[in-house]
Amino acid sequence: MLPLSLNRTAPFLALVVVLLFGCRKDKLFTTDPAELAFSESEVLFDTIFTEVPFSVTKRFRVYNRNDEAVRVDIALQGGTPSPFRINVDGATGITFDDVEILGGDSIYVFVEASLDQTNNNNPFVFEDHVLFNTNGTEQSVKLVAWGQDAHFFYPGPDSIQIEGFPPLSIIAGRDDNGQVICETIHWPNDLPYVIYGYAVVDSCSTLQIDPGVRVYMHGGAGLWIYRWGRILAEGTLEEPITFQSDRLEALYAELPGQWDRIWINDGPAGSDNLLQHVRIKNALVGIQCETWPLIPDAPTSEARLVLNNVKIRNCSAAGILSRNYAIKGVNLLVGDCGQYSVFLTGGGNYDLNHMTIANYWNYGVRQTPAFIMTNTYGDINGDIQVRAITSDIKNSIIYGSNVNEFQLEFAEGNTLDIDFERLLLRTDQSTSNTDLFDPSTIYRNQDPGFRNVVERDFHLTSGSPARNRASAPGVDALLDLDGVDRIGEIDLGCFEYVP
Repeated sequence: MLPLSLNRTAPFLALVVVLLFGCRKDKLFTTDPAELAFSESEVLFDTIFTEVPFSVTKRFRVYNRNDEAVRVDIALQGGTPSPFRINVDGATGITFDDVEILGGDSIYVFVEASLDQTNNNNPFVFEDHVLFNTNGTEQSVKLVAWGQDAHFFYPGPDSIQIEGFPPLSIIAGRDDNGQVICETIHWPNDLPYVIYGYAVVDSCSTLQIDPGVRVYMHGGAGLWIYRWGRILAEGTLEEPITFQSDRLEALYAELPGQWDRIWINDGPAGSDNLLQHVRIKNALVGIQCETWPLIPDAPTSEARLVLNNVKIRNCSAAGILSRNYAIKGVNLLVGDCGQYSVFLTGGGNYDLNHMTIANYWNYGVRQTPAFIMTNTYGDINGDIQVRAITSDIKNSIIYGSNVNEFQLEFAEGNTLDIDFERLLLRTDQSTSNTDLFDPSTIYRNQDPGFRNVVERDFHLTSGSPARNRASAPGVDALLDLDGVDRIGEIDLGCFEYVP
């Protein structure tokens, strides 16, 4: 009878074992929010050349460092249109539900990039994310691929990290061992240059850029000319140098604020920073020139910023932001900016001739003037400092869509040697102070007669009040921004009228 008894109870015992095991397995998986850990926070694919359609496969590891098991929903954020493909623990797809990772265990995610080779307007840098949702806790790993043949500058895992600053890559001023050196780095016009993060020209080094070079900035990127460093960007009328976003799709062609800025610090006399025949567009700030902000009592920079035949437009904050700096410019066009086109603060030495500031910003409400000059600034300690200004601004147009586009704010306590003459201004501020203005050559609130404001064509029409009102051109202003001769009666602004 014993064998019969065992036979009758065996199925029951098996069922009990299954139920107990099933309950135990369910209890292994927590339903509480849980965080995962990753072997990489960002997966980078170096340049995927146009003739090579598929990248190498890269992988990263996903760790569950919790005691209990978890079920994770994993998805490729960009979905089917994404240039990336992922494989999760052996399965290929776009979304993966309830992926199980036992406590103290891990899984692999494999990534491949495959780019559209037929689209010449592909961005230089492709981005996507692998998303992880663990019981409501959302995390991600960034995927980055460089998608065209170009010179790339990227702050890698060994890049310099300074608190309060973005990751930095040194493009001039360090040897292979990271030691500071003095050098000149030359960028020839062979391939585009793509900056990801912040690229730095270190002290006593120079970045020399040839005519026709195109510099593309990834989201939030910037070019930093550190103290005693130098930039010589010397384009020509036929081959200007361009700084813009790396997003080449039509949707991004006129979108402001896509990258950060060109930031230039102070330097010694005779080491001018030169931008000649340069185009800057779609930044947060086009150019920020200032003495090193961590020194509260720094004097006006002895090195100048020289701007010859420069166009700056579509900056979401400011076109030119200066503090304690010397700027010499001729044939300067600063177009739409979200706050200020030109903002000159603290001490300064400004020599600006044949400038057109035309601010018709239409991405939101702008309540600030296109041009402002003040002799004060707040230093690193929070104190307001009053500085000396020497300025000669002439033969220029400062206009826009606001009632007041020209503003001066001066505090007493330091020297002002300022001369405004032959200017067409839109302003509600008085310009009768003969210590600052030549009232007979200040033309207030007369529409400059731009050719087509909607299309941002700021050439002059035949009836423009800016015509025939400029002084005789100096040797550096014999040609306008288009290369047109200034002969006979000369016009205000950066463009001569051409019938």
